[in-house]
Amino acid sequence: MLKSNETYKTYIVGAGIAGLSSACYAKKNNQNIEIFEGSTYAGGRCRSYYDKNLNIEIDNGNHLVLSANENFLDMCELINSTNTIESFGSNFNFYDLKKNKNWSLEISNKYLPFWILDKKNRIPDTSLKDYLSLLKIFYVNRNHSVADLFLNSGNLYKSFWEPLTLGILNTECENASAFLLANVIKKSFLKGRDYCQIIQPKKNWNETLIKPIIDYLEKNSVSIKYKNILKSIEIENNVITRLNFNNNEILINKEDKVILCLPPNSLNRIMPQINLPKEFNTILNIHFKLDKNIISGLKVPILGMLNSITHWVFLKKNYISVTISSANKFNDLGSEKIAKLVWSEISRGLGISKIKIPDYKVLREKKATYQQSPQNYKLIQKIRSLPLNLKLAGDWTEKYLPSTIESSILSGKNSVIK
Repeated sequence: MLKSNETYKTYIVGAGIAGLSSACYAKKNNQNIEIFEGSTYAGGRCRSYYDKNLNIEIDNGNHLVLSANENFLDMCELINSTNTIESFGSNFNFYDLKKNKNWSLEISNKYLPFWILDKKNRIPDTSLKDYLSLLKIFYVNRNHSVADLFLNSGNLYKSFWEPLTLGILNTECENASAFLLANVIKKSFLKGRDYCQIIQPKKNWNETLIKPIIDYLEKNSVSIKYKNILKSIEIENNVITRLNFNNNEILINKEDKVILCLPPNSLNRIMPQINLPKEFNTILNIHFKLDKNIISGLKVPILGMLNSITHWVFLKKNYISVTISSANKFNDLGSEKIAKLVWSEISRGLGISKIKIPDYKVLREKKATYQQSPQNYKLIQKIRSLPLNLKLAGDWTEKYLPSTIESSILSGKNSVIK
C-alpha cells in the first residue's frame, strides 16, 4: 500500500542500538518519526532471549562497558534505567593459561599511569621499559596497525595490547587500527580509575537497554514496525523519494529525513554504489549453564584469558558466558568440540576444573563487526555524496570510535542532532 505523508517525518530503518538511539533522541527533540525493523525483535546483537534448551534467559552476546562511555550512561539516564546497571570497579582480572597464573591490573586514580613506576603494580613479567610503548598512542596515525606500534613492547604485547585490541576492535593486532584503539585508551585508561569502572547490567541487556527504550518510545506514541525489510530506495535529484519494503512502500517528501541504521553488508545491498568494507569478523559466544551457588562463590565478575582460545569470561547469575573475538577460524568447528576446548580452559582459570562440562549454548555472529583495519576504516571515512535527506547510523559509522555499544548510541544521537 502506497502511503504519503501528512506531516514531515524522520524515517528510521533498523532497530538495533543505533536505530533505537536515533528514535529516542528524535523524540526527545519532538520529531515525528517512524521506525522499521526487518526482524521480529529489537536490539540487534545487544538483546536477551529465553533459550528453551538451557531453560534460562541469556544475552545474545557480551559487551564490556566502561565508565568512560558517557553516551551509554546518558542513554540509561534518558530511558530511566540507571538502576539496572552496576559497577565492578577498575580492577581487571586475568588468567594466563600457559603459565597457569592469575593476576590483576588495578587502574590508579591518576590521570597518567604512574602506577607502572611501582614494580608490584605492573603486569607480571613486564619491565618499566615495556611501558614506554604507551607513549606511541600520542603519535599514532591512521595507517598504523596495533602490531606496527606495539609488537616490540615485550610481554606487554601479549598481556595487555592483544587482549585489549581483541576485546575492543574484534580484530587481530596485525590488522587492527591503532588509531581507533588509541582513541579508546585516551578516553579511559590514561584518564585513571574514574574512567575505567567496569559496568554491566544487573540482570541482562534487555532489562538495561532494549525494554526501557521500547517503553520510552511507546510512552511517546512510537511503536516499532517489525517484519519490514527494506528492499530498495528510490532517489531523484539527489533526494530519497521512496522506501520500498517487502510489504510496504512509503513516499518520502523532500523535507523528510531518512536514517539508515544498517550494518555495512546490508547497506551495500541497498546502495551498492557506496564502497564499503567486505571483510567481517566473527564473535563466538558460549553460554554454560551453572548452579547459582557455584557462580556466587567465584570471586571475579569478568576474567580476561591469555594464551588461550578463550578471550573473555563473564559471570552471570546462573550461567557463565564466554566471548572469543575475531573467531573466523572457528566458524566451521563443531559446537561440541569448541565448547569442550573452552570449558577446559575457563574451568582452570576459575578454579572449578573438577566440574564436568555443563549444558551449553554456542552462538556465532559471523558478521559481528567489519574488520577494523586501517584500510577499511579509511573506506568508511571516504563515504561522500549521500542523498541530501539521508543520514547513516551504526556502530561502524563513527569517525573516532570502534564498533561498540558506545559508538552505536553516539551514531544514533548524531544522526538526529547534527
